[in-house]
Amino acid sequence: MLSRVSAPTFAPFPANRRGSSLKHHLGVLGILALATLTMAATFGWLILRQTESSQGADAEHLLDRAAEQLAVRYAHLKTSFDERHTGLVLRPENEQILRSVTEATLAGMSGVEGGFYSAEADRLLGYAYPTYPGSGPKTDIPVAESATIRRVASTATAVNGRGAERVVAGADLILFRAQSLPGQEQPVGAAWVMLRLNGVHSPYQYLSLIGLLGLLMVSVTVATGAWFLTRRIDRGVAELEAGLRMMEADPALPLPLSGILELDRIGSGITRLTAAFLNNQARQAELERRLRQTDRLAALGRLVAGVAHELRNPLASVKLKLQLTRRSLDHPDQILTSFDVIEEEVGKMNRLVERLLSLARPSHPSPSKSDPSHFVKERLVLWENRATSQGTILEFRSAAPASEPIHMDRDRVGQIVDNLIANALDALVGEGGRMTIEVERIAPNEILIAVSDNGPGVPEEKIERIFEPFCTTRREGTGLGLFLSAEMARGLGGTLDYCRRADRGARFELRFPC
Repeated sequence: MLSRVSAPTFAPFPANRRGSSLKHHLGVLGILALATLTMAATFGWLILRQTESSQGADAEHLLDRAAEQLAVRYAHLKTSFDERHTGLVLRPENEQILRSVTEATLAGMSGVEGGFYSAEADRLLGYAYPTYPGSGPKTDIPVAESATIRRVASTATAVNGRGAERVVAGADLILFRAQSLPGQEQPVGAAWVMLRLNGVHSPYQYLSLIGLLGLLMVSVTVATGAWFLTRRIDRGVAELEAGLRMMEADPALPLPLSGILELDRIGSGITRLTAAFLNNQARQAELERRLRQTDRLAALGRLVAGVAHELRNPLASVKLKLQLTRRSLDHPDQILTSFDVIEEEVGKMNRLVERLLSLARPSHPSPSKSDPSHFVKERLVLWENRATSQGTILEFRSAAPASEPIHMDRDRVGQIVDNLIANALDALVGEGGRMTIEVERIAPNEILIAVSDNGPGVPEEKIERIFEPFCTTRREGTGLGLFLSAEMARGLGGTLDYCRRADRGARFELRFPC
């Protein structure tokens, strides 16, 4: 017999299952996009630092400080010379002293070169470039920039203050600064410095900036897209889960579309799989119906053979007694005895026919709401007198959930339970013993009623045929009780099974849906 198939259910995804979700991967992608955005912003800041305005501002601050320090050191040195009455003037004979002062002042200022300007001689003196990257010290003043240096230095001398100028030379930017050197009545000259910024006007600088802006835009787009995609997939998965929960109640419902192609393909696959499952379930139910019909036809064949066998013996007895009666018309006592035997045999045939009629009579299920524990207790009360008379103890057990009202066919269940109780009491005749009946709700929609006894049990050779018609362990039994009970159990959509016990006795279990 094929097993009964229930509607498909969808278990929730186990939370502790190993693996990473698509949402997790998209989250990692978003984090990487944010990291890229941060790095791009950092590089952008560095590139902006290399632009003309940024580098120029830093360089001008450096040159202002260098020119001021160079003028201060000249003033200290001149004061020292004046105290020794030797005097320090901006003349060519003091070139080496002035160069030493320049080198000492500019030694820690990378890329800065400078010297002094004598207003009296209109000449540049004390030139030094201590951080020159060449193989040796650079002592010659740049020829191309000498005119600009004189102009800036003379301007500072004339205004008795500071002079400044910027010169663009191709891709480079050259910055000039000069600080006047005070004399007795008016400045005698100026200290000047120069710094060349290489490549600040290079076209590649702007290309790098444009590329950086493009990288920033791509990073922002990727991060935003990953965030929106994650939310969209999350909503799609939530809709898919909601659809699966609805399918638990009605498997024929299709899953809703989420608008995400991949998720919709998965949902369509689940819908097709569910439809195929329902079709297979319907075909299986049809096969079960046909199989039950085949079983019934086979049982009917065995039943007809048994009926023929069971009726032959009483009919033979009736025929024989009628023949003897015809010969014993002169002996009234023998006639009465023959009639008693005939009556007894006819009664047997009548009981057999009644049982057969109960099997063939169409059944009309009439389920009603009942408490299974209370119902079984009521049936058990009807058998108390018989159990007491033969010294059998009746015991009832019930689990708590079995006391809740359910929908059940009281007539059919009552006939099955009465038949099982009667069989158990018959097995305990002359032995006393104990009969136990249990009621339990083994599933949300399934009830178990078990009847067991500690009698002799069913002989091993008859266990396989216990539910066949005319199979009995009692001499006076018809062998139709368990057969009819099993048929009624199948009519309820349940089963009636015999369970072997480790000790002596028998146990029959009735399972049916509620």
